[in-house]
Amino acid sequence: MKFAFFLCSVIFMSCSTKIKNIENSVPITPASDSIITSKLSFEETQNALRNQLLKSKPNELLKSSILQELYLRGLVEQVEDRIVFELPFNLHGFDCGAPDCYVTDIRFEIAAKEPIEFPETIPFKIVEHGCGIEKEIAEEGVFERIEQSSTAVHYYAKKQRGSLVLISDPNKLYYFPDMELHTIKVNAIDELFATYDEEDEQAIEPYQSFLMTTNEYEFFIKN
Repeated sequence: MKFAFFLCSVIFMSCSTKIKNIENSVPITPASDSIITSKLSFEETQNALRNQLLKSKPNELLKSSILQELYLRGLVEQVEDRIVFELPFNLHGFDCGAPDCYVTDIRFEIAAKEPIEFPETIPFKIVEHGCGIEKEIAEEGVFERIEQSSTAVHYYAKKQRGSLVLISDPNKLYYFPDMELHTIKVNAIDELFATYDEEDEQAIEPYQSFLMTTNEYEFFIKN
């Protein structure tokens, strides 16, 4: 599902403008001085912050599943006997990597079981809102599970012609709009990106979430 009409108003915005207008972002909170020191490299610092964040999270069901990273980054939570997904896709193409000022939210929930089970079908709601969209655009649909493994799950929505892909190793979250059924295969995504040509008008560009692409765990640490 593409909203080309609305994109015209934001296509010329710079990366700096996008950052100022980000929606659904998580405030940056300085981490503990005991974690960040000048002796640690960036990667070591982020690993330490992630370990600190993981220890602070109480839900063992989510921590021990392929939803662990979504849980750490605030995109999934358990509410009573349900696991609630709030997935803000604010990267709508391959550009500078800064969040767009409009967002495609996908929201749904599944039963909280141990181990976690991904059902064959999931009702969901998709909402477009932000700059260039005077009134939010909301639709409902149904995801059908078409691929699943121990590290990935792939759902397809016939009405919206969209593929939702969650991969836990490495941690990736994608929404591919305007796709025919079986166009996207989990094991072919890396090759798809490796052969991406920005000059090809037919090139496939997924939506992504800045909250999943950022390498900075300072975003998610709360003092």
